Amino acid sequence: MAAVLRSSGRTEREAGEAVVNADANGEGSFGFEAFRALVESSLSKTTFKLAARQGAPPPGGDMPVPRHYVVVTLLSILDDYRKRREAAGDYPTAASVKEVYAAMQVEEEARLHDAVANRQEAERSGVEEAHMMEAMEFNTAWSRNMEDFERQAGDIEEQTRQRHAIEFARFQEDLRQRAPMRQKFSRELLNFRRVQETLAKQSKYADAQATKLKADQLEAWEKAKIENELQLGYATKELQMKRTQARELEALQKRIQRGRDEHKEHWLNGAQRLMQSHRNMLSDLRTKQNIEQGRVSAQVRAELSPAVVKPYRPMSTVPGKLNTRDPASMSYRLH
Repeated sequence: MAAVLRSSGRTEREAGEAVVNADANGEGSFGFEAFRALVESSLSKTTFKLAARQGAPPPGGDMPVPRHYVVVTLLSILDDYRKRREAAGDYPTAASVKEVYAAMQVEEEARLHDAVANRQEAERSGVEEAHMMEAMEFNTAWSRNMEDFERQAGDIEEQTRQRHAIEFARFQEDLRQRAPMRQKFSRELLNFRRVQETLAKQSKYADAQATKLKADQLEAWEKAKIENELQLGYATKELQMKRTQARELEALQKRIQRGRDEHKEHWLNGAQRLMQSHRNMLSDLRTKQNIEQGRVSAQVRAELSPAVVKPYRPMSTVPGKLNTRDPASMSYRLH
């Protein structure tokens, strides 16, 4: 074990002290979790030393090492230890180490797959959230557009109604101004008036009075008839005017409805195109993520296979004694 720690960059004294501290019961060996923590701490301190040599040491005296590299280093040590036990004929120990190696390999594969899946899920959630925001902005913009359209349509319709009211009042006034100044009575009434005047001139007042009464009754009836005909003419022309205005207003309302339907159709078509674009984007993203998952799975299996796995070594361009020992000298035993 001391050789393992020295290969990771610790001095012989530091390696010996770390092993003694880990072997709290003094039995000359310790559990796997203590072994794992010891390797992780050693890698962290080695990385810190490297950063300090390069002039940028982080505070705290330690530097975190990615978990994957810790696992790779542990797997490398376990695989080397298994080979040593196998060569020494200690097959039960070699089998136990192989089981630990396989369990750790499966655990790391699952962790990496979960990490990729979580990242991809976050990516999809971000895309869906962006799509939702875009859809909300789209609908808000179209809602304002429809509100503007309805306001303008309402203003135009109200202006048309007001114009119709003014035109109708002016039309009524013109009709009454064009009414005949004199009423044209019947020949019978005019004859009664002439007879009345003749009898009065002949001093036949009784007959003149009787004729006058008949003429007055006939004149009243003809005046009422003329007035009724005049009012009927007014009503007919006013009705025609109102029908003309109603047709104009109805045509305006139909044009407004066509414009409203066109706006709604554009809104719906735009929303459908936006939704289709979102579905296509999510489909492309899922395809890329599936490809990535397959590539990651193959890469993880390759990296964690016994034939490929190698211990983690912090890279540095600074000359020194870091990471120069042969990994084959690593041993799980204290001695």
